[in-house]
Amino acid sequence: MGWNRMERVFPEGFLWGTAISSFQAEMGRGEPSKGTDWWAWVHDPENIKVGRVSGDSPVDGPGFWELYDDDLEMCRSQLGGNSVRLSIDWGRIFPEPTSDVEVNVKRDKFDNVCQLDIDNSNMDALERLADVDALTRYREILSSAIRHGLTPMLTLYHWPIPLWLHDPVESRDTKGNCKANGWLSQGTLVEFGKFSAYVAHRLGDLVDVYGTVNEPRIVAEHGYLTERGEFPPGLNDPELFLRCLKNVSMAHGMAYEQVKRWDKVKASAYGPSYVGLVSVLQSYVPADPGNPDDVRMSRYVEYMFNEWGLNAVFHGDYDMDADMVVEPGEQLLHLVKGCDFLGVNYYSLWRVKHKEGGHPLLSYGFEPCTGNCSEYGWEIHPEGLREVLAWAYGRYRRPIFVTENGIADAKDEKRVRYLRSHVEQVHRAIEVDGVPVMGYYYWSLMDNFEWSDGYRPRFGLFNVDRDTKRRIPKKSVEAYREIASKNSLL
Repeated sequence: MGWNRMERVFPEGFLWGTAISSFQAEMGRGEPSKGTDWWAWVHDPENIKVGRVSGDSPVDGPGFWELYDDDLEMCRSQLGGNSVRLSIDWGRIFPEPTSDVEVNVKRDKFDNVCQLDIDNSNMDALERLADVDALTRYREILSSAIRHGLTPMLTLYHWPIPLWLHDPVESRDTKGNCKANGWLSQGTLVEFGKFSAYVAHRLGDLVDVYGTVNEPRIVAEHGYLTERGEFPPGLNDPELFLRCLKNVSMAHGMAYEQVKRWDKVKASAYGPSYVGLVSVLQSYVPADPGNPDDVRMSRYVEYMFNEWGLNAVFHGDYDMDADMVVEPGEQLLHLVKGCDFLGVNYYSLWRVKHKEGGHPLLSYGFEPCTGNCSEYGWEIHPEGLREVLAWAYGRYRRPIFVTENGIADAKDEKRVRYLRSHVEQVHRAIEVDGVPVMGYYYWSLMDNFEWSDGYRPRFGLFNVDRDTKRRIPKKSVEAYREIASKNSLL
């Protein structure tokens, strides 16, 4: 199929939206969510002192928890969107442990959790533990989205987990050797399965499109493989990185099975349950194409960061020694549970250089961006979005949503060009490469709390007055509305 620059119309039914997450956008109005690992992490005095986190607090955030209806109306009227991607806060729904709700857990010969059987009596027990007010508010948020003509995409896990499952400070100080050590324990898989089942059971009449886990690699890498130690629990250990990445990848399968089991209600054309994984895919190239070590390391980083987790979910390949070879004992086909679509988050290009670090996972670095950069220091490379879309579809053969794509740009000087150039690459992927891309979500609806970096990065289409919470449209709002409302780049 040829590509005509003058006829850049997207397929009928294409979803246009923006994305937010609960921890980043909800607080600022109403009851704060204090019962998660991320809350403890960003408020820890040592973390603030040594610069692992900014010192900013999510309590100064946009206040979506109370202002959701105006925000969702804004998504429709000012942005011309027909969808919204948001997440649910596990710690709000279950502030107290669900571990005493005994379910049937099946394990394989390697002691991996491979299946959960959750019955109606288990669901009744979970109902008694759930925070009814929090659940009611999420029902109100999803109902508001539907009322404003927005198809909701609900992310089940967008990083914070209950503090009773992960004490990040103790885990940091004990190097993961504590009871509440989060994704280092497969017990967290079991509890995530319960949480996913409960959400599907109680919200399934309002939701059809689910993202199970947001960016498994980022959770593992930034929690267990960076020198700064910016994500909980701030460790730098290749073995723990691989252990976390394995468990978070397996979490997709746990959630997939439970959502399919408990959501039988069709709420839209996608229903009753359309369940996918959200993965971050970036462009990686050697810092020096003439240096064989850089070339080799670039391919290794691409494998570990783009490919490893998807191979696990789609093929059952768990390359636990990270040697790019899947031995028979590392192929666990029984852990492949299904995946209806792939969400792709894409932001930038990274130039990889080799360095001496001992373990291969400690033997790489990235050249600082010196050319066309965002204010975050990320290199702008629109063509990379088309490349990763074509690669992901060619390898895994699933429909794709671009679930995040955006730029940190406080002055809004580069965002319009960034938006249009990346959307153009999506269109090329559809028309030229034959990739079934079904939607595009800009990150983010509004400036919000960007994890360990606080409020410094400004990704939003709307600025937020920190005191009044007034949403102030940036000039890129008009550019987005023109694209979304017309379903084209004409």
